[in-house]
Amino acid sequence: MRKFETFCHVLPVPQRAFHAPLYVTNVGIEHIQPGQVYPELKPAVYFFSWEEGRTLPEFCLALCVGGAGTLETRKGRQALHAGEAFLFRPGEWHRHRPVKAVGWSLCWFGFNGDLPHRWMNEDAFAMDGNKPVIEFRELFEQQFERMLLITHRAPTRNSEELAWQAIGLLSHFVIDRHAESAVPEHRSKDVVGLAVEFIWNHTHTGLSVADVVRHVGCSRRTLESRFKLSMEKTVLDEILTCCTERALHLLKSTNLPIKQIVLRSGFQSREQMRLVFHKLLGKAPRDFRSESKSRSRG
Repeated sequence: MRKFETFCHVLPVPQRAFHAPLYVTNVGIEHIQPGQVYPELKPAVYFFSWEEGRTLPEFCLALCVGGAGTLETRKGRQALHAGEAFLFRPGEWHRHRPVKAVGWSLCWFGFNGDLPHRWMNEDAFAMDGNKPVIEFRELFEQQFERMLLITHRAPTRNSEELAWQAIGLLSHFVIDRHAESAVPEHRSKDVVGLAVEFIWNHTHTGLSVADVVRHVGCSRRTLESRFKLSMEKTVLDEILTCCTERALHLLKSTNLPIKQIVLRSGFQSREQMRLVFHKLLGKAPRDFRSESKSRSRG
């Protein structure tokens, strides 16, 4: 993960956000050096003492990106190492601190909404105590870095994009128990997994939904049904997501003409790329590139 200075952004939550499935309340990162007093004795919205601990009115997901520490709830104590995350639920008493001789770097975000509460009530979080069970830690860390970047660039704007980033991070350890019990005989995860892998490895070739259907060897109706159940999106949505991610990378890291980026990203046309960018990012590809270059120079 890239180096961030310590920050904590408590985000404004507009009235409309309270009706959204999930909304983010705060995002931050801290670097505690070996031997440093923790937590620092200064006023802060989320300050707590180790002796008293605290409870929060919201969820908190944190990731240790360096060092080591300890976290504790009424259920017991757990060691925390670099690369591991932890989750605290609303109203759950807890406390945490770095190992004094080692220190830590810890990033986090707070969130709330009907969706995480439903997941909590359905016991959908795959957990080892308070530590989420995460298979793809490198990807999880990359997504966390993106959330930090989005927030730090616009600390007074609580966007829907931020909520989707949060949902993406939570999806690493949320189990759809209803889906598993509803279609165990169809091995839907295998079909969806094959489709996703094929999409992300071949989108640059100008992939279509029909190509994906032929690859996985089932009907389009079956694939779309299982894809919707597992991913909560269509096959075309996933293709366009992949195209967009490729285009974003090329716009930021190369000086290729837009026409070349359209082809290398897998979009069918320049107009399609423009429409998708406006829908997902609210701006044209050229504007995104210009802003990215300006930030990198700054």
